[in-house]
Amino acid sequence: MAIPAAAQAQDAKPAADQSATTDGASGLAEIVVTAEKRSVNLQDVPLAISAYTADARQLAGITTLQDVANFTPGLSYSASNDRVFIRGIGRQTNTNGSDPGVSTYTDGIYDASTSSIAASDFFIDRIEVLRGPQGTLYGRNSIGGAINAISRRPTEAFAADLRGTVGNYGLYTLEGAVSGALTGGLRARLAGAFSDQNRGYFKNDAGGISEGGRGKRRYLELQLEADLGPDVTAWVKLFTGRTDLNPRNLNRIDGYDFAPYPTGSITPGSAFGYLVPGVVALNPNPQPPGATDIRHFSTVTTQRERMRDNFGVTGDIKWTLPAFDVHLLGGYQHYRIENSYALDDTGVVSYPFPVTPGSLCDLFLPGCTALTVYPASQLNLRNKKSFGSGELNLTSNTGGPFQWVAGVYYYQETLSQESHFNAPDQLQLRAPTALTGLPAPLNPLGDFVYAASTLTTKSIAAFGQVDYQISDTLRITGGLRYTHDKKSGTEAFRIICLGCDPSVSPDQLGSYTPALDLTPTQISYLPAPGVTSPVTIDPATGIARRGLANSWDAVTGTVAVEWQLTQDQLAFLRYSRGYKSGGFNAGGISALPQTGAEHIDAFEAGYKQTVGKRLRFNLAGFYYDYQGLQVPLTVSQPGGAQLTQFFNLASSKSYGVEVELAWQPANPLHLSFNYGFGHSRIDDGCCFVDGQDPLAVQPGAQPSGPAANGQQPQSVVGARLSDTPRHKVALNAMYSIAFEPGTFSLSGNYAWRSSAYSNIFNRAYNRMPSWDQVDLRAIWSGRDDRYRVIAYVKNLFNSTGYDSALGNLLASSPTLAVAQSYSLTPPRTYGLQLEYRFR
Repeated sequence: MAIPAAAQAQDAKPAADQSATTDGASGLAEIVVTAEKRSVNLQDVPLAISAYTADARQLAGITTLQDVANFTPGLSYSASNDRVFIRGIGRQTNTNGSDPGVSTYTDGIYDASTSSIAASDFFIDRIEVLRGPQGTLYGRNSIGGAINAISRRPTEAFAADLRGTVGNYGLYTLEGAVSGALTGGLRARLAGAFSDQNRGYFKNDAGGISEGGRGKRRYLELQLEADLGPDVTAWVKLFTGRTDLNPRNLNRIDGYDFAPYPTGSITPGSAFGYLVPGVVALNPNPQPPGATDIRHFSTVTTQRERMRDNFGVTGDIKWTLPAFDVHLLGGYQHYRIENSYALDDTGVVSYPFPVTPGSLCDLFLPGCTALTVYPASQLNLRNKKSFGSGELNLTSNTGGPFQWVAGVYYYQETLSQESHFNAPDQLQLRAPTALTGLPAPLNPLGDFVYAASTLTTKSIAAFGQVDYQISDTLRITGGLRYTHDKKSGTEAFRIICLGCDPSVSPDQLGSYTPALDLTPTQISYLPAPGVTSPVTIDPATGIARRGLANSWDAVTGTVAVEWQLTQDQLAFLRYSRGYKSGGFNAGGISALPQTGAEHIDAFEAGYKQTVGKRLRFNLAGFYYDYQGLQVPLTVSQPGGAQLTQFFNLASSKSYGVEVELAWQPANPLHLSFNYGFGHSRIDDGCCFVDGQDPLAVQPGAQPSGPAANGQQPQSVVGARLSDTPRHKVALNAMYSIAFEPGTFSLSGNYAWRSSAYSNIFNRAYNRMPSWDQVDLRAIWSGRDDRYRVIAYVKNLFNSTGYDSALGNLLASSPTLAVAQSYSLTPPRTYGLQLEYRFR
């Protein structure tokens, strides 16, 4: 528990009853969680769990999933990639056909995204982070763990809340809710939010708008809860929302690649224009602005994110029978997201590509001039997703020594993903030429790479878990789950280059340089696991397509022993078998599109102790044997393009220790301390090409095996798993002073994370340095907590926090240098929040 002062039991109380104890009340509040499908005191659950109530988050400033990660041992979050890791297990790519390694649930409904669990505490009543494989009760993609968010529910008594926040960077938010009984046995809650930040964390020196954190968000939900009888309760939530954002995390801090064709490029590079007379640039500086100020960047293209058609429904029915409870829950959601990412990172608008004297253009082609290059390029990523699930579980409710849970589960999703890598102003790309010299099908969007796929995933499972109380102090647990996953659909691909072939280079052909359709030579026609149909190329569009399908299944489960040493002491041992389905790197029509499943054997020991109501201490240790880690690696194509391909790493090991301490030494003072240590090592991984070091010459490289196609494979044995800091520390202190009209509290946080890598190639260019952050909040709570005023500052000392790291091999460097880019956490932010509760 990160912030002990704010934890409260969450049993359908009015919002006023769930307020944090900011008045110096005696004792730590009891925390009730539902991690095992029933309501249990946190200290009585033989699992490593961190729990955060709504008031805990508000008082401590845990407003984002990154904040939750800072306070949870073993949990890491990359906001730039929207990927969650627990104890080194997570998701390495967002490509269609891959799955997360940490399952996220909102009100029991699985969602591969993190947007729901990252919602404001105004809407989420409690977040539970279950560390370690949850192979029985949370089966789907819970090989690393599970995060469960529970919504604030309707109240019986009338209640209305209004909250407003203003902050720097032009931020303001407005959140409102009204709740209460409509009639006897029928309750409702209507809530909505609007937020707008009109300035970003990063400044564009090319004159475009600022980016990062900027944009508008809208959200609206309606909940209905009904007592259908003395033993039956039903609940439903309908919700919708939309976003218009200018996000940015990644920024280059090292020099540009001045090669005519940078590494992986199949169209002329932008920085090369700085070397050419006649260049037109919105930012004339030939060095990345991030080299001198990490919060400055330069691009011609604006980064955008838009969510539309977002709506969903979630519901459950609970029926209490004499021996067990019947619980039926299900949900459905649909949304469409469009992202535009800038691929060029200069202010170059155009330049004439130099023509070589004596070339064909110079001597023989009438009217030939230098090719005008428009290097501004972008990735337009479009995702259209619909998914739904249903679960029926039966849970014993008697008080005997034998307790059990059993159920069945079904999940289905359809995700259509399109990736358009394009240079919209380079008109040659719109009318390409085939390798035969004849005109190729038109390319109206100007894509130089088009990759798309539509996949449907279906998953079914049956599970059961039993607990038996052998004696007053000893209990054993056993559980099994069978899961069957099937994925099927199609993938599509087209690739067009401009001058990347030396025989038709712009220095020779100038304005006659054709855009070549390389698709027939860049795809695989060979049969492979998961491929269900031969490749066809549409003569009207030039797009290659083929079918993909396969299925995977597994039996997972858990065995645990727990000892209740005293009423306030619990020790446990647990073994869990985890599984994540295989998948596809869909959209590239590559030689090996499929990956196998992941499995893990996890061993965990834990100890929990409560001393009176003043001290709570939780300790957990784990050891993992991880098989089949799915990793995306860069593969260079003959034409110079770099595409991603999936691989499975045979074996890796990890172990660690996690400590959570909550202490109230005196009534006004609450303290907490969280620490996580994790060590990981790849034991069997060979041989792969590092796209940023294809010759294996960078410090730390481990060449292995013969070179092929001008590339030297490497071993990754001994490397650490990605996004896994070895050490994490989080501290919180809150001091409250009670006055006649209300209570004044000061809350401070300190979080520190050691260095980590964003890639299994543990190199300097993939390394995220260690970083820390200090947050402060001053809180005034009126009498009976009717209103609350909070002044806050996050990242008080404006320290640089690292979200991910990325290297870029400089083709123009004679020493094969690698430039560095970082994704960053937000800078210093501050503001004022006012909330009033009508009762």
